[in-house]
Amino acid sequence: MSKSDIPFRRTLVQAAVSLLAMCAATAVLAVPASAATGTTTVAGTSGPAGPAGAQAPRGSAPHPGAPGAALLPARAGVAGPVATQAADATLPVNHTCSTTLRIRAQRMTAQDLKNTCDSLAGQDTYFHNVVKDSGQPVRDDRNTSLEVVVFDSRAEYVRLAGSLYGVSTNNGGVYLEGNPAAAGNQARFVAYRDETAQTFAVVNLNHEYTHYLDGRYDMYGDWNANVSTPTLWWIEGLAEYVSYGYRGVFNSWAAGEASRQTYALSTLFDTTQQNDQNRIYAWGYLAVYYLVENHPADVAKILGLYRAGSWQTARSYVKQTIGTRYDADFRRWLLT
Repeated sequence: MSKSDIPFRRTLVQAAVSLLAMCAATAVLAVPASAATGTTTVAGTSGPAGPAGAQAPRGSAPHPGAPGAALLPARAGVAGPVATQAADATLPVNHTCSTTLRIRAQRMTAQDLKNTCDSLAGQDTYFHNVVKDSGQPVRDDRNTSLEVVVFDSRAEYVRLAGSLYGVSTNNGGVYLEGNPAAAGNQARFVAYRDETAQTFAVVNLNHEYTHYLDGRYDMYGDWNANVSTPTLWWIEGLAEYVSYGYRGVFNSWAAGEASRQTYALSTLFDTTQQNDQNRIYAWGYLAVYYLVENHPADVAKILGLYRAGSWQTARSYVKQTIGTRYDADFRRWLLT
């Protein structure tokens, strides 16, 4: 594949979100429910947001404008009642896209909400075509819905996300999976609008949504179980691969890294949270791209083991069965 083909060039109108400026926790103009797909309410009229529970980040996304920020360790979220009351005051827009997707925001227009819902809904088919799953979630996964939290700016994200959801904000958004086996657990993506975009967009929207889908359909158990062996090459690589491919956007970061030929494929199987962001994101993307395109049978085998929670067996497969077998071809592929 030529670098101009990275990733799949499929057309898509990228989800644009045009948020109006506002002061947090003050009166907000409600978005009429009839003006957008789904239903929209404002704080005070909606039901509780649900318990935050113990939330562990599947991974934080790269900070916009830089290669990224370090991945975050697991940390507890804010207790349910406190998070609910504070969220109602700070994030008054409460829009239901579908039975599996809800948006909480400081302010979004009806069109913003529709575009965002449509982008996420459309990504489902693309994701399932990539991972070739059965369409059924992994055993014991009860994360039947995702809540997408959108702050109006990076400044608001930094100011409020930590106190509301117990996350670090030195990143471009965080997916909080929690314990997917626990009743009442709420999967949540905490993000903010991209102030650098000409048309408004949610930073790393499709990257983080891939984490939700991957956790539900590919990775058995919670975050700690998923990274009990080095799986970060897949977790972050897939999120980048699906995000860029679904949106039809050229990954110039990964293309630039590929030309340097820094890593062998067998080395990338050892990527952990202690590695830098070039290796985690750009090289994870390249590893997943190469295997999905060139060795789908190996991907199917690896995912079958991940879905069963057979982490050590999967580790043996990538390190011993695959091992260095594809290193020479991967190096050649990087320069084509």
